[in-house]
Amino acid sequence: MPDVERLLRQFIEDFEADRSTRPQAYLEQVGGTDRRELEALIDAYLERAPRRPFDATAYAQSPARHLVDDLTESLEGVAGTWPVVLPRLRHGARLKRSELVARLAGVLGVAGREEKVERYYHAMEQGLLEPAGVSDRVLDALASLTGTTRDALRAAARGFAPRPGEAGARALFARTATPDPGFMETTSAGAPAARRRSDEAWDEVDELFRGAVRGPGGTPTS
Repeated sequence: MPDVERLLRQFIEDFEADRSTRPQAYLEQVGGTDRRELEALIDAYLERAPRRPFDATAYAQSPARHLVDDLTESLEGVAGTWPVVLPRLRHGARLKRSELVARLAGVLGVAGREEKVERYYHAMEQGLLEPAGVSDRVLDALASLTGTTRDALRAAARGFAPRPGEAGARALFARTATPDPGFMETTSAGAPAARRRSDEAWDEVDELFRGAVRGPGGTPTS
């Protein structure tokens, strides 16, 4: 198990057993990029951790345990910490995913194609969409809707938080409010597919979300 994943799980288990547990001892066991990534993941966990006494049996079936899985899965996906960061920013902006998608489609000039935008945005939140293919226009639009910057979103896609003082660090990683449950939509049942449907021609929406990842002759690579 990678050090970051192991330390994240260990911190969460210790914190759930004793809420006085502090991250410093865990952060000191790694350095560089790993430390910044672990710091971002612990920060995301603490923001969403339930405020109740620890119960091992209840924890196994709790949202907190699902959050642990989401955080550690983001370490192995293609999109860095987007599965943690994007929902978190959306919650901070008090937007349901459907509301964000509608606004995003409008800003991008593709109103009327919200269903396709939804599929791609869902894939971003799940860490299933290759970040290199997502255009700056999409990231600029998301940044304007959620109060961050394009550079901060690119940094999150690389899998670690920006260093303190870097552009976007405060907006992206320093939120402390617990997300409103009203904005926490499920991400499994009925989730839209990330890929284009077989009967769909490549269009502007595909270009916006996957245009930078194309094969010879302009053929999409996936």
